[in-house]
Amino acid sequence: MDGRHRDLGWTWCAVRLTWRFDRGGALSFSPILTRVLVYDPNPFLANSICNGLELCGPFTAKSCSGDVSNLTGVCSTFRPNIIVLDPARVPLSPEQLTSQVTRDLPNCEILGYVADGDRTEAERCLAGGFVGAVSQGRGLEALIEALEAAKLGGIYVDQCFARFAERRALELVKGDPDGSGRLSERERYVMEHVARGFSNKEIAGKLGLSPKTIETYRSRAAGKLGLRRKTDIVQYALRNNWLG
Repeated sequence: MDGRHRDLGWTWCAVRLTWRFDRGGALSFSPILTRVLVYDPNPFLANSICNGLELCGPFTAKSCSGDVSNLTGVCSTFRPNIIVLDPARVPLSPEQLTSQVTRDLPNCEILGYVADGDRTEAERCLAGGFVGAVSQGRGLEALIEALEAAKLGGIYVDQCFARFAERRALELVKGDPDGSGRLSERERYVMEHVARGFSNKEIAGKLGLSPKTIETYRSRAAGKLGLRRKTDIVQYALRNNWLG
């Protein structure tokens, strides 16, 4: 077996249930299942992860193996909510993967299942639009936590990558290297969500960052645009069709 997945860390987890009345008026329940597609060139590994997810959480999981081109066909039929893959095993960059998946499945997200300790790959995942990066060394329990966070609209950064990701985020908001005053993609994201009524804490949860880092993005963007109050941010967003 591939050493990267030698310990799947099997745990038993409770399945969330939703109650409903059937046509006869009897009370019944059914699990709220998230569709998870697991890709790995090795079919044994992909199947093992799928089996673990279905045993331990509210997931219906499907494996995909072989050439990465197989993903397109499986996605069109299975229509997953989340795709789990190791970006190092895929010839496309995280940005290309995100672009391709969101074009075909706008509501589908990608979660990086990264080799233990590979901080560079974790950074590529987050920069490329993935909803998180999980270390393979943490086992199945961490993968389930990440899937649950993604389902709630958050971004999950494994604890072994968290300090690095936070430090990198702070580095990105220091200074204005080209002096252009243009907003970065992250600055615009923060300002747009401020205009939509999200708090710094809520935006931080979506991006997997601290509220302090979000405040840094917000202050920097407001300074570039000459905006002082929240009403100014909302008006600017309306004028530039950010909220359409």
